[in-house]
Amino acid sequence: MTDYFLEIQIDQAGLQTIANSGMSVALLQPQQNATYQIVAVLTSATGTMQIRWTDDEFVYASAYGLSAYSVPQINSSNSALSGQVFTYNGSLITQTGSTSMAKTIQVSNGSGSSATCGLARVFTVNGQAQSLAITCAASLLANGLGSFEISNQILLTLLGNAQLGMALPSDAIPNFKVSRMRKRSMAVVTVQPPLILDFDASHAAQNVHFDDQNGSFVAGPLP
Repeated sequence: MTDYFLEIQIDQAGLQTIANSGMSVALLQPQQNATYQIVAVLTSATGTMQIRWTDDEFVYASAYGLSAYSVPQINSSNSALSGQVFTYNGSLITQTGSTSMAKTIQVSNGSGSSATCGLARVFTVNGQAQSLAITCAASLLANGLGSFEISNQILLTLLGNAQLGMALPSDAIPNFKVSRMRKRSMAVVTVQPPLILDFDASHAAQNVHFDDQNGSFVAGPLP
């Protein structure tokens, strides 16, 4: 199992800029073809921030509807591995089969009505383990089947007026490529252009810093 580590450095000027903007540091694990991207970590900015996670994945189901700027809540969850298929019966989500699809976990909605399903992870922020955090979500019709890609790509940004777990429309995120154009929502959430980082076993620990001139995160430690 791989342990992943992201250190974020922000100098005093950067902290003041972020405070004046009323924004918080946010981490998302983007899904390229998803309608919504989920705010997995949302925390106040500090001079040095450390975020950790592992390969451990969870699959979840929720009776909460999925829509722009909604905040789904987990009703049932289970630990999951790549290639497993799970079924949600309206109260519990359990493993019921397997698939040959690489780096993918599938969910069958057997609840009899629409449900929100996807993957979740536990992140540790500055030494404090967070509650199980949704990393991707999709709305499944009754008897629908959803496929969710396991990813260690990280989208790091600043958000204003957002909430932890909020579903952001993919096209509300600047410079984030999606499979097709979608109508933009007139929401009060403010999203700064993100930094996208790819983690794997060879790049399990990475450093970034806040660039005062550009007002965004860039790779590498503070100069």
